[in-house]
Amino acid sequence: MFENHYGESTAYITLSGVTPFANSNPIENIFLGKKFTKELRKNNMLSNSFMNVCYEKQQAFVTGTVLKWKLREDITDVYLIEEKKLFVKGKNFWVYCVGIIEC
Repeated sequence: MFENHYGESTAYITLSGVTPFANSNPIENIFLGKKFTKELRKNNMLSNSFMNVCYEKQQAFVTGTVLKWKLREDITDVYLIEEKKLFVKGKNFWVYCVGIIEC
């Protein structure tokens, strides 16, 4: 489940205007840690799913803000829950966990 990504469609995705290196498919919030579900509730964010958006360089996104996630012409508001720097196979990646805001 966590390995599922948009694959070739990633080239058509942007988060706040920046195309990611990888983007997971939406994951149900039941897999989201309690710390993060509490963060969403604390800020009155109605979200049933989240995604991980990955970049090869750190972005200027601010944790706790609403950003625009876009796939081609479809635009969705997302809430930036956490930024995490990962070291994978000798390379750094920045992963942004975003809650998909329900309308």
